[in-house]
Amino acid sequence: MNRKRLLLFLFILISLSLMTYQSNRPPLLPLKSLNSALNVFYDIKISVQEFINAPLRRMLLREEENRRLRTELSKLLKEQQAWQEAFRENQRLRAFLAVKEKEQRYVTAARVIARGTDQWSNTLILDKGLTDGIKKDMVAITDKGLVGKISDVSPSYAYLLLLTDINFSAAARLQESRTEGVLSGTGFRTCQLKYIPYEEELKQGAVIVTSGLDTLFPEGIPLGYISKVSKRESGIFQYIEVIPFVDNTKIEVVAIIRRA
Repeated sequence: MNRKRLLLFLFILISLSLMTYQSNRPPLLPLKSLNSALNVFYDIKISVQEFINAPLRRMLLREEENRRLRTELSKLLKEQQAWQEAFRENQRLRAFLAVKEKEQRYVTAARVIARGTDQWSNTLILDKGLTDGIKKDMVAITDKGLVGKISDVSPSYAYLLLLTDINFSAAARLQESRTEGVLSGTGFRTCQLKYIPYEEELKQGAVIVTSGLDTLFPEGIPLGYISKVSKRESGIFQYIEVIPFVDNTKIEVVAIIRRA
């Protein structure tokens, strides 16, 4: 009997001790621990994403800045081209104003609107014609020299035969020696100065001008300069190649003057 009481006493004592121990320990919070772990994982994830995305954002910002700079550069280039074109147009107008003031035979200025389609023909089509005072055989010049002559004309348009055309010829002379000859077109970039005697001493770069003896072209209009001289063993004349002062590929506007 005493033994049973002793065991019951021990059981009660152990139970009270366990209850006291549990009351002194902090409560177990498994959900709170799990939430803390998830928060740490989320922070790590954000840090990794930031590490990966930061260079990409910088690259996108640089690309956007580059696009903006390219747009501004393109705008500036267009403005520069427009300014340069206006400057060149101003120079052309000044040159033609000088021609108009200097040339008493001045009729009008005409713009080139088309070129001849025949590969052997060197012709230009002008935007003015009979109604603007242009007539056949009138002369076309620029501030650099002779361009050609009017070969045909309609009320609104005119056809300009260039001095490089194979059908073109003009009485000419050497500006320095005053030796007379005839300048003819070859159908290409150059012309040929004909009928210069074999014994005439010539040099490259010598200037050729109109002589006026053909009563078509006024005297003293610059034609070109000698680029090649060949004295052939047979024949009485030299072969003389002339490069015109006016480049046919760059003609935009010409001044029309009356013939001599």
